[in-house]
Amino acid sequence: MNYDGHVLDPLANLQFTTGTYYMLASSIKQLARDLCGGRCVFFLEGGYNLGSLSHSVVDSFRAFLGEPSLAKEFDDPAILYEEPSSKVKQAIQRVKNIHSL
Repeated sequence: MNYDGHVLDPLANLQFTTGTYYMLASSIKQLARDLCGGRCVFFLEGGYNLGSLSHSVVDSFRAFLGEPSLAKEFDDPAILYEEPSSKVKQAIQRVKNIHSL
């Protein structure tokens, strides 16, 4: 999993949170269960804010182990910035049109 997407990471400028990584790991776990007998390989890649990286990796493994997320202890909604909703909606619509969705 790539951890550059965390909102506190200096590289990607995305808005992933510890909770986002928990949800992604839960989805990967389910996909592995559905598609390949539950087998999954985990590679740590990226993540340059050591605090957010450590919390996100721990929460990812909690998801893989079926344990509850601790994201509420680490994620502060105040650090998220407002998305440019109209531009995002336009981009999604363009992608849908391109792919006839």
